[in-house]
Amino acid sequence: MLKKLLKITAIIVGSVLIFIVLLNIGFSLWLKYKLPDYLKTKTPYEITYQSLNVEIISGSISANQIKVKTKQPNNLEVLALEGSLGNMNISRLGVIEFLKNNQIEANSIKLINPYLKIRLAKPKEEKSKKNPIPFNIKNIEIEKGNIEIHKPDNTKLFSANNLNIDLKNLSLNQNPNELPFALDSYKISANPFYAQIGEVYSLNSSELKTVNGQLTINNFELKPLIDFKSWEKNFKTQKTLFDIKSKSISFNDLIFNKKKLSFKNVQAVDPIFILQNRDNKVIKSNKEKSNFNIDFENFDIKNGQFSILKSNGEKSLSLAKFNANLKEFVMNEDTSKNKIPFTYKDYKVSGNQFFYDAGPYYNMDLSSFNMSSQNIDLKNFKLKPKLSRAEFVRMIPMEKDLYDISANGIQFSGINWKFENDKPNIKIKNVKLSNVDANIFRSKIPKDDPKEKLLYSKLLRTIKFPLLVENLNLIDSRLVYEEDTPDSNGPGKVYFTNFNMKVKNLNSNKQRGTDTKVPIAINCKFMNVSPMQVNWKFDTADLRDNFTIAGNINDLPAVDINPFIKPYLHVTATGRITKLNFDFRGNNDILNGKFRIAHQDLKVSVLDKKTQEKKKFLSAIANLIVKKDSDQFPESVDVYVERNKERSFFNLFWKGIEDGLKKTLVGINVDRVKKNVDEIKKEVKKTKKSIRNTKDKIVEKIS
Repeated sequence: MLKKLLKITAIIVGSVLIFIVLLNIGFSLWLKYKLPDYLKTKTPYEITYQSLNVEIISGSISANQIKVKTKQPNNLEVLALEGSLGNMNISRLGVIEFLKNNQIEANSIKLINPYLKIRLAKPKEEKSKKNPIPFNIKNIEIEKGNIEIHKPDNTKLFSANNLNIDLKNLSLNQNPNELPFALDSYKISANPFYAQIGEVYSLNSSELKTVNGQLTINNFELKPLIDFKSWEKNFKTQKTLFDIKSKSISFNDLIFNKKKLSFKNVQAVDPIFILQNRDNKVIKSNKEKSNFNIDFENFDIKNGQFSILKSNGEKSLSLAKFNANLKEFVMNEDTSKNKIPFTYKDYKVSGNQFFYDAGPYYNMDLSSFNMSSQNIDLKNFKLKPKLSRAEFVRMIPMEKDLYDISANGIQFSGINWKFENDKPNIKIKNVKLSNVDANIFRSKIPKDDPKEKLLYSKLLRTIKFPLLVENLNLIDSRLVYEEDTPDSNGPGKVYFTNFNMKVKNLNSNKQRGTDTKVPIAINCKFMNVSPMQVNWKFDTADLRDNFTIAGNINDLPAVDINPFIKPYLHVTATGRITKLNFDFRGNNDILNGKFRIAHQDLKVSVLDKKTQEKKKFLSAIANLIVKKDSDQFPESVDVYVERNKERSFFNLFWKGIEDGLKKTLVGINVDRVKKNVDEIKKEVKKTKKSIRNTKDKIVEKIS
């Protein structure tokens, strides 16, 4: 029974094998004699070949010396092919699908010496239907190919010469929210190489090649296909037009997945990045965000250049040279939900000759900088006005400060920041500003700005996220403040040299468990001659914005305060102020406290407000009243001024100093002199009138 069963099985298996062999032979004969006629009558192509071999068992087909040409090259409804192949090998080809639907489905294909020009078919009108992917081949190998692909209007989409490709487990994808293809591994080389990316850009390379898993693209270019005006008109949902070049770009262990693009190392050598922005707002697109992931372990840029252009072609930002390194970059569906849509472990950036167009009034420059995740070092910082003072005053609609600032060095160290609840949380250990030279100019000619000027405690409190600077140091600097009024003859000026300031605990009152008190200590030379010390304190948690500011100025020649008191008090002084002390307290409404001054050989000159000429008589009387020499520690005077909330903290502070000067030196005495002179004039007039009346009475009696 068993022998009979085995015999039957052997007969069945043998019959099947014989049938397969006969089918293979028959199909091969059919292809040999009938395929040419089929291709000639049933396909839109003229295809010839020298030899053809088909194996039904393995599902493979091979042919050599193939030539192909489209029968009707002007018919845009079909894919147009023209060219030749030295050899073609296909495994597991779906012959019926190919013959019936012109769709190529196979496990692998190998093309040797292909020279092909391909023109894509015109898209179908039915918007609801997607054009099917023309092939589904898992593994593709091309040797020594020259291939061009064009759109129906003959616009070039792709071209490569000397093309060698080896792609493993390739799958194409038509989902616009994912990568267009995925694969397990690849090898590629070509010179040159061209590909159109979307409707705006093309990618060019003189050579690309894969060696030991590293893809190198030489003379890389990602350039616009159209000029800026055409792009701005036709692509309104895009904010920036890119133009990128690089001597070379290389990738290690590049991995493609439908939802992931990953590589181990990226390096760009001598890249040039040019970005041009439109002026008007971008129209928001309704398209959903892509949800594929990007990650890489290491990204290096060597000797790069970077520019951002305005719509008129002028630079708004430029960097003549920079180097950068970014480690463990990740952008995925989870990170895209955050304010910053990616994460990284560390970064380093260094560069030279940084320029930034900082709006209508200023340009900013740096000679060099170094940045990392925890430290920033800026060299030769400059914030320079674009306009002269007169131009600036004519341009601004209301009062505004004009800044001219430079610094030899600005350093941030111990930077620690993160996002919590979509808000940044920033903590900095140290900020150091060295050799700052700051000139601040304000004209009182434009109309007042009616907005309330916040005191510094409230200004810091308005910052909407946690901010803490543990130590801020300003070292060996120079500060100048100038103010011009309509009735002053030139701007009043006050300046501080050898300026050193230490600030502790600068905060926004939003760091949990942090002391909110901010102490500030200042040492400098007032008007470049007199030692000055100031201690200033406020608390960002104090809603009344209470503060204290106390200090002293020693050994000050009186002539050195003339540049500032002359335009405002219309007085000049000579002599020496041996000591000036102030101890003020204030808040958002008032400033009060004590002020005292000691002086030697002090003389004042009272000036005419309009001509600024000396009023000799009034000055002589004033100097009779002002004590030439004060006691060493004269009695202090009380200072009280109400705050004008449309003015800054420093305006309030100066008003306190001004009130003290009036009460101790100049203002009150001059006022008294003026009052006494007026009273004397009245008495003289009365006396003259009385004498005149007496004279008239005597004359009447004589008469």
